[in-house]
Amino acid sequence: MTTGRFNIILGLTAMILAGFTGFALGLTLEQYFRNGYAQIPFWRQLTKVGHSHGMPFGMINILFGLLIARATCSNRLKLIGAITTALALCLPVGVALRGLTEGASWAHGLAILGGASLLSACVAMTYMVANNRKEGVSP
Repeated sequence: MTTGRFNIILGLTAMILAGFTGFALGLTLEQYFRNGYAQIPFWRQLTKVGHSHGMPFGMINILFGLLIARATCSNRLKLIGAITTALALCLPVGVALRGLTEGASWAHGLAILGGASLLSACVAMTYMVANNRKEGVSP
């Protein structure tokens, strides 16, 4: 049975890593403001976007992990939802890698995979929550 523990641990790990990347970005930011405001190159902007998306995507994994244990749907749907939610983290990773590799196209594909996985996870969770409501079980 899928308990959601994997998504909770993955979400917490993603938030910790995104936090550390934020510190790394902040410590190296001063050199881009010497000549005026917003003199940040595109690759660094993509890296910042990857960092800022890591936190909410980690939180989505935690939320899904907490809800999946209480869902009354089939284990197969729970597993599909857990996997697609975990794969949603490919979006912030792909965007950050695209920035760090200065625009590599393979990283763009990784980000697209993450976005599609997030949509799939939201559809699965909507179905799970709607199914719980029909059976009289609160999420």
